[in-house]
Amino acid sequence: MDSVERGTLVVARYRLEDQIASDLEGVRAWEAVDQILDRAVRVSLIEGDEAALTLDAARRAALVADSRLTRVLDVLHDSSRSFVVTEPHVGRSLADLVAEGPLTAAQARAIVGNAARALEAARRRGVHHGALRPSAIRVYRGNVRVTGLGLDGALTGPAPSGDEASRQDTVALVALLHYALTGILPAAGLRVAALHPGAPLPAGLQSAGAPLSAPRDVVAGVPNDLDTLCVVTLGPNDDGPHTPGQLVQELEPWDEDDVPQNADDEVVPEVPGPPPAPGVQRQSVRSTFGSSPLAGSSMPGTPPPAGPFRRPTTGRIPRVSGSPVVRTSLSATGAATAMQPSAGSPGSMPPSFSPSDGPVGAGQGSVTATQIAPAASYDRLDNLAEQPSNGGGQGAIDRTYESMVATKDRAKHYRFNPTTVILVAMLALVIFGGIWAKNALGDGLGPAIVASDSRDDAADEPSSEATEPGAEPTTAAPTTEPVVVPVIASGAQLDPLGDNNEHPELQGAAIDGDSTSSWYTRSFNSSQFGGYKTGIGYAVTLTAPADVSTVFLTTNSSGGNVEVRATDPSTPTEGEVLASGPLAPETVLTLSTTVTTQTIVLWFTDLPAMPSGKYRVELFEIALS
Repeated sequence: MDSVERGTLVVARYRLEDQIASDLEGVRAWEAVDQILDRAVRVSLIEGDEAALTLDAARRAALVADSRLTRVLDVLHDSSRSFVVTEPHVGRSLADLVAEGPLTAAQARAIVGNAARALEAARRRGVHHGALRPSAIRVYRGNVRVTGLGLDGALTGPAPSGDEASRQDTVALVALLHYALTGILPAAGLRVAALHPGAPLPAGLQSAGAPLSAPRDVVAGVPNDLDTLCVVTLGPNDDGPHTPGQLVQELEPWDEDDVPQNADDEVVPEVPGPPPAPGVQRQSVRSTFGSSPLAGSSMPGTPPPAGPFRRPTTGRIPRVSGSPVVRTSLSATGAATAMQPSAGSPGSMPPSFSPSDGPVGAGQGSVTATQIAPAASYDRLDNLAEQPSNGGGQGAIDRTYESMVATKDRAKHYRFNPTTVILVAMLALVIFGGIWAKNALGDGLGPAIVASDSRDDAADEPSSEATEPGAEPTTAAPTTEPVVVPVIASGAQLDPLGDNNEHPELQGAAIDGDSTSSWYTRSFNSSQFGGYKTGIGYAVTLTAPADVSTVFLTTNSSGGNVEVRATDPSTPTEGEVLASGPLAPETVLTLSTTVTTQTIVLWFTDLPAMPSGKYRVELFEIALS
C-alpha cells in the first residue's frame, strides 16, 4: 500500500495534517483540510479485507440526513487505497463526561434520547450502527452527535439482519444509559468486534460473568422508569424496546437544555484566508458610518449638520421630496430673479441659509425661499406662503396659494374610490350564484310520491280506493331508528392470570390512530405463555353502546389465536365467543351475530411467533364497525 504521511494530498483535494488516535482495528484516522471548500475534515484510511464492504456501508450512510449524525462527506477508492471522509469528531465523548462522575437522570435521558432519534432516522433508511460505545456518543456545545455510522460496524464483515441489528443498537443505547447514570458500563455497551486490542477501555466496564446491578442500587434517586428500562432490556429475557424509535417513546419527554454544555469545548479549526494585497486598506462599514451620526461631520472645515427646519408660522417640519431640488431667489418686488440647482443633496438645507439667522426681515435685499419640491407637490406653496416678505409679489403668491388649496380640496371631495362598489358587486354575484346553484342542483330531487290531504279520522275509515275491486291496501312505511356508530373511548391490557403488567404504559398505542405505535405483550419462549398462564386480553370501551359486527386488527404478527367476546373487562373469559381465528398483519374478525355493547374483549389464547424466535402479540390499531 502506498505510504500515507503528513502533507499527503488525497485525490488532489484533501491535505492530511495530523494523525489522530482510533480505537478501531483497521482504521487510520487523520485530521485534514478540504482545500476546495476550505474546511476541516476527518479522513479515515480503511485497511484490511473488509474495505470494500465498509465503503459500501459508508455510501449508504451518506444518504441519511440528520443533524445528530456525523455526516459522511466523501467515499474514495483507487487501486491501492480506500478512504472515507467525514465531518470532524468534535466535542467530548460520553466516556469523558462520565469520567467526571455519573450524569444526572435528566442529562442521561437527553443524551441517549437524542442518540436514539438519530439512529431511528438511520434505521428507516436501512442503515444501522453496529458498534455503539461511549466514544461514539459525543456532546458539543449542547448538541449530541453520533459518530461512526456506516463505518465502524462494517469493519468486521456483513452486518446482521435488519431486526437483529435494530435490537443490538437499542440494547447498546440502553447500556450507555446505564453507564451515564451509574458509571458502570454493561458488556452490551462495548460489544464491538472491531475494537483495537490496545485501545483503552472505559473505567467501570462490567467484568465477564459478573452480575449487573440495577441503576437504583448504585445511585439513589434514579427515576423508576429509567431503572425499569435498564433492568428489563439488559436482563436475560428478550424484552424491552426493539428499535431506537421505541426507545425514544420510553425516554420521552426530555428538555434539550439538559444536554451538558462546556465553555471550553474545542472549536473546529479553520484555515486562515490569504492576507490582503499590499497597498490595500480595508475599513468596515460600521467603523466608517457607525462612529458618528453623520459621516464627515468631524472633518476640519465641515459645518455641523443642521437641525430640522420648521416653518416660521406653524412650527411644522416641511415635507421634502426625493426629487432634485431647486433654490429660488425673490427680489424685493417678489419677482423671481434667478433659479439654479441647489448645491446640496436632496433633502438637505441650502448652504447659504442657517436656522440661526431667523426669519427673513424687511430690510433684506433678497429673499431665499426654502427648498421647493417638484410642481406636483403642494408643499412648495405652503413654504412660500408662510414666509414673510416685504415685496408686492406676496399678494400674488397668496392668491395662487389659495387657488391651489381650493383645487386640492375639490379634488379630495370629488375623488372616486371604486373599492366599495366592486366589493358590493362581488357579494351580490356570490349570493346570486349560490341561490342559482341551490335551485339547479335541487331541481327534480323532490319526493316521487306526494301524500294527499286526509281527514283526522281517515285512519279509522277505509279509503275509497281500497274498496274498489282488485285494489291493494296501502301500508305506512316503517320508521327506522338512527344507527349508532361505535366510537372507541379507551383501551386497556388485561392480565388477570398474571401480574397485570403486560406493558400497561403502552396500552393506549393500539387505539391512538397512529399506525407506527403499538401495544405489545412480553416475549415468551413458547406460544402457550411459557406455561405461566393460559391467556392475555385487551379490552376496548366505547363512548356509548353501539352495534358491533366486525373487528379489524392491524398487527405485526402471523399465527396464534384470538377470541372476541362482548363481556365486562373484569370477566374476560366469560360470555359467548362471537369470533375467533389466527392473527395476520390485517386481521378481519366477523362476529357470528351483531351485538349491542359498550365493551369488547380480545382474549389471546395462543401467541404468534416473532422473527426473533420468541412469541408475543403486537397490536398497532383496533377498529370496530
